[in-house]
Amino acid sequence: MFTTVKLEDFAPADHPLRPMRLLVNEALKRLNGLFSVIYADTGRTSIAPEKLLRVLLLQVFYSVRSERMLMEQMRYNVLFRWFVGLAIEDAVLDHPVFSKNRDRLLEHEAVEAFFTEVMSLADKRGRLSRHHLSVDGTPIQAWASHKSFHAKHGSQQRYA
Repeated sequence: MFTTVKLEDFAPADHPLRPMRLLVNEALKRLNGLFSVIYADTGRTSIAPEKLLRVLLLQVFYSVRSERMLMEQMRYNVLFRWFVGLAIEDAVLDHPVFSKNRDRLLEHEAVEAFFTEVMSLADKRGRLSRHHLSVDGTPIQAWASHKSFHAKHGSQQRYA
């Protein structure tokens, strides 16, 4: 079957993800050097870190509770596919594969750098409101503290 419709046609002109996508593009360009360090030029083709980070951002924006649900949304939500840069015929990752690749970004603190860069750019452009922000911060909190488990009995040993 052949179609001439582009995914961009499904994203309304006034949708809030449109300006956010431009802001994210700029943030990702600034982090390109970090991605070069994380990913080798040889070996099996990796999943683009830019796509992984865009998916994580959608998870926060839309308060998707789990990676399994997030990957389900990526399968059928055309707006999500457009934001991430997946064509309609592109396969979506299984959630364990997504988690494994996300962990690589966490290990190199790329997720924190990305969210910091996006927030900084949004603030500079006046896209943040100081009055009210309602987002489920649980995923961000979990990513920020994933390596901060400590023994209960005062031991200083850290668990990975």
